[in-house]
Amino acid sequence: AGATIMAGLIIVPLFADVDGVSQPVTLFETILGDLDRGYVDEVDTNKLFETGVSAMLRSLDPYTEFEGKQEAQDMSESIEGKYGGIGLVISGATPRDLAFLKESTKDATPVSSKTTAPSKLLPADAIQDSLNDGDDISSAAGEIDEDEEELLPNSLASKKDIEAVQQRGITVVSAFEGYAFDYGLRVGDKLVAINGNPIEATTSVEEVRNQLRGEPGSAVDISFERVGVSEVQTVSVPRTLVKIRDVKLAALIGDPKDGIGYIRLSGFASDAGREVRNAIAYLQQRSEDASSGESSLQGLILDLRGNPGGLLTSAVDVASALVPKGSDIVSAKGRGFPGILYRSRYEPMLDTSQTKLAVLVNKGTASAAEIVSGAVQDLDAGIIVGEDRTFGKGLVQNVEDLPFDTALKFTVAKYYTPSGRCIQGINYSEGGGLKAEDGRYTAKRVQDRERATYFTKAGREVKDGGGVEADYKVTAPTASALEVTLLRSNAFGDYAAEWSKHHELTNHFEVDDDTYREFQTFVQQKQRDGELKLEALYSGPLKDLSKMLKQSGYKGSAKELDNLKSDILREVMKDFDKYRKDIKEDIAQGILARYVPESMLIERSLQTDKQVLATVKLVTNGQKFDRLLAKGSDGEQKQAINGASSFETATTALDNDEGAKVQLKKW
Repeated sequence: AGATIMAGLIIVPLFADVDGVSQPVTLFETILGDLDRGYVDEVDTNKLFETGVSAMLRSLDPYTEFEGKQEAQDMSESIEGKYGGIGLVISGATPRDLAFLKESTKDATPVSSKTTAPSKLLPADAIQDSLNDGDDISSAAGEIDEDEEELLPNSLASKKDIEAVQQRGITVVSAFEGYAFDYGLRVGDKLVAINGNPIEATTSVEEVRNQLRGEPGSAVDISFERVGVSEVQTVSVPRTLVKIRDVKLAALIGDPKDGIGYIRLSGFASDAGREVRNAIAYLQQRSEDASSGESSLQGLILDLRGNPGGLLTSAVDVASALVPKGSDIVSAKGRGFPGILYRSRYEPMLDTSQTKLAVLVNKGTASAAEIVSGAVQDLDAGIIVGEDRTFGKGLVQNVEDLPFDTALKFTVAKYYTPSGRCIQGINYSEGGGLKAEDGRYTAKRVQDRERATYFTKAGREVKDGGGVEADYKVTAPTASALEVTLLRSNAFGDYAAEWSKHHELTNHFEVDDDTYREFQTFVQQKQRDGELKLEALYSGPLKDLSKMLKQSGYKGSAKELDNLKSDILREVMKDFDKYRKDIKEDIAQGILARYVPESMLIERSLQTDKQVLATVKLVTNGQKFDRLLAKGSDGEQKQAINGASSFETATTALDNDEGAKVQLKKW
């Protein structure tokens, strides 16, 4: 009997006496072990584990992710905004690209109709040794069409794209000011050796990135080729703690005596608040110097367009420099996340009674950038300027360190602006289950009729759900189909390389008509050689339509489709005249990028930025600016914003959790 009891004691804890969490964990471990021991072919258990965990997390929302060792390191560096390296952004073939190319050369005929083809590497897919601005290097483009007739062309097209990238080699996309740029490296340089070790055609961009990195204080010798220079050049660049600046530009716009400042903020890493404060102080001093001490900064434009966000605490720090002392900035609350209220405890850097503040936003303004935008709007500290609304991400993620240098990033709370609204634009519901089609979360966009009304400090109406809506709307210029195609294919960069072979940059450089005609000839030649497809934006839909017509047996319509392709190409070519001014500026930017730092390129672009120019007019028109801030206010505030109003709204929305507490963050 004793033996029977002992057996029960051993078995029950493993399979019977388990709670809701340990049961699936036990099953997962058992299944993984069975596959490792008994599957017909050898399996990679680490890869199986990551696949299973990733599928589980994908059932929740798009922001909850498991980060492997390398991904966790990259994310940590992105958050901290610093790493040991030389400050260089490079592009080239990824390991996945090279593996695909190696596999495709074994046999000209694909062996499976379920092959993953890498996408064409675009400038935006560049990888830097910090992995902050270019960490999306996955080259998967989806599955090749299962139609056997479509398999070979698609595979060959992908192979051709990768071979072109491989032939181009490892090239410089950007060199940071204060780091690699100061040692002579420029956009377009082709790296040929690191510390004397040649870079081969089979060397991936990650391998080069890892060689460029190292302990601060050490040095790395970089050999490179430059178009127009016959000999290979070598420079020794010291590795240092590279700090990725979130403030890309701080400058006065127009006549310095007008005192209109501009700050481009690209992210919210750990030092974003300090950088913004320093930028404001710099602009204030510049304004005083320009006016001989008679006036300080009259207006400030904070450009958050395309800013994807970052640390919540950094958003609070930035907002604290702009809003009155004692103001609620943001609150956050979740099921297992204690209620937290962030309140400004310092005097702001900006006196908004003297300096008109405008915040520029667009659909790419998200997360932490929306916290700042929402606080400025709700507290009536400034005007939000943009075409429509921001992205609408009102969720907070936490990064939890896991064993083996991995991490889990998961959604823990929603955040609320000072008026008490959550600007989350999409509601996510948990998916999952045994069926593949149920594996992902479900997403439902908040409809306009579902958006609740809140009020700013002065009584202006604002709404929740769907982002922060602009107070002053200015239409953003739309790129033509031709311009988009030329940008995606790096035609401007390729032409800049050719231009630099035969020209030298002069003061007051501009693209004249001769240069523009030369560029058109260059593009047309690439089109004839098959290196560029000007009709590329329409290729996918046309290809799908052609396939459907072919399956239906509509041969006559298929011929008409060929005529349509020719018509589209002719229409696209007309854009060279219609959008001459815009394309000329793109050419100039491509050429200048090989000679001047990023901040100078940004400052130059402001001269033709319609939204920036409209915002300058707004902040210099005091009466119009003040009317916008007072709009909707009838002298009787419909809902005051003071104390912990936003915190109270947050806790009410989550069942009045009595355990919630206020955390006052000092900045």
